[in-house]
Amino acid sequence: MQTINKNLRSKSYSVPCELCSIGSLCLPMLLNNTLETILERKKSYSKNELLVTKNTEFTKLYIIHSGAVKTYVTTPDNKEQINGFYLPGDIVGLDSISTKLYNNNIKALTNTLVCELKYNELMALVESKECVRNMVFRLLSTDIYNYQKLVLFYSQKKAEERLAYFIYSLYKRYQNRGHSSSNIKLSMSRSDIANYLGLTIETVSRIFSKLQEQDILEVKGRYVFIKNLNALISLGN
Repeated sequence: MQTINKNLRSKSYSVPCELCSIGSLCLPMLLNNTLETILERKKSYSKNELLVTKNTEFTKLYIIHSGAVKTYVTTPDNKEQINGFYLPGDIVGLDSISTKLYNNNIKALTNTLVCELKYNELMALVESKECVRNMVFRLLSTDIYNYQKLVLFYSQKKAEERLAYFIYSLYKRYQNRGHSSSNIKLSMSRSDIANYLGLTIETVSRIFSKLQEQDILEVKGRYVFIKNLNALISLGN
């Protein structure tokens, strides 16, 4: 019987360049030695370190190579409101292009490596290269579509459906980046998951326990193994 892969405890998942959000841009530039003009590669951030603070000047986009980050704002009563989680291959900061200020705090959830894409230099390429312009439009369109889809889904679903869809979406995002295993390491805490889904931590813990009892998931700490993918999809609707 399959179970949680113990090797996950010693490995940090990273994404190969060709499967990254901007792989179609980086690989040709890497070959002609011009990549360093717009991209600072694999800069490291420690767990809980801030990459940027809300309302600071927008200068870079961040592409996650390994690890994970969360975006959040601080409410008037000094509480976090989490707006998103970003995994290897994801690009962070697209929502700040129009305001020229970062609209969220960006914090590393684990020890994280990111590639930092210089915005002004990127825009110079957008004006001169159609392939770069098309890539940026595709990224913006995908970001808007995913945001609209999530807002619609989470506003209409019950607690169990939200958590089931959240776990399935993590599985699909890792799969799209070349990680095909049903083993998932959650970079975020249960309190962060609850915050993001608009639930209490007690509700999240209760649903995890229920999904284990139903043999849909196996959960050990932050390690999740999807035992019945079809049942998870059905529950997440």
